[in-house]
Amino acid sequence: MTDENALANDFDAFQRSFLRLLERRTAIYTMGDSTSVPAHTAADILLSVCFVLGIDPGDLEVPERLLHVNLEDEFRRRLAQVERKVALAGELWKAAVATMPLIPSTALRDTLAAIGDFPRAYDFRSMAHEIPVMFDYPLCQPVPESLLGVEYINEYLRRLLVEFDFLRRFEPKACVRVIERSSPDFVELLVNLYEPVATNAIGRALLGADPTSLEFAEDERAELVRLLGRASARERERMLREAAQATCDALGIGDAGAREYLSALAAELPPRIEVALSPGELRGVFV
Repeated sequence: MTDENALANDFDAFQRSFLRLLERRTAIYTMGDSTSVPAHTAADILLSVCFVLGIDPGDLEVPERLLHVNLEDEFRRRLAQVERKVALAGELWKAAVATMPLIPSTALRDTLAAIGDFPRAYDFRSMAHEIPVMFDYPLCQPVPESLLGVEYINEYLRRLLVEFDFLRRFEPKACVRVIERSSPDFVELLVNLYEPVATNAIGRALLGADPTSLEFAEDERAELVRLLGRASARERERMLREAAQATCDALGIGDAGAREYLSALAAELPPRIEVALSPGELRGVFV
């Protein structure tokens, strides 16, 4: 038998196993009443099974790791992993609630409350791909849309914890002053709290100043305009990247993920700086 024929046989065997698995998961979903469900429900069960097995439903190729395993056993093993991730979501949520900065935000409060209900609302056995949570609070660096289910929730919480850790290194009143200048009605709006504070901290580091104060005197603002105005686009990118790392150093942030998170924000600043420099000032960036 050629390798091509062997692969075709493996694929056929996988298809049969996969269909049996779908039938079983459908029966479980209907509590044994039927293996026939409405089309939209069948589609959701299919997406859920694919999520658990780590299959991209839009990819015609089957991962080789699934061609030579008992698919039922593999599904149960990976479903147990999903259940452990749900438990982790609860722990991450508790950490977020415990470290939430003392900065008022209705969107943040409501989003954390909604995530607190996630373990109860999440049907990981039959609808593992779904995210039964309404997110009002925007992250500075959004979670990729490619993540689904509990993986999305956990990544959201990890990023939120990075933002919380950063904000808690400043006096809450200093943060509020900065955020208010960026968005006067921020408490009731869908506004990220991290971005304006982190941007100002990077700006302070650009000047070689202490980033923890977050404020700019008028002569410092003029120096920022001079410093960035005379730099080329490539030089600005380098300066901002180095300022982000200097900010982390000054704040004692050693976690690689947190440092990368701030660097990602710094990488987004050059276009804003370019626009703000045209009238000759940077208040639209460093508030």
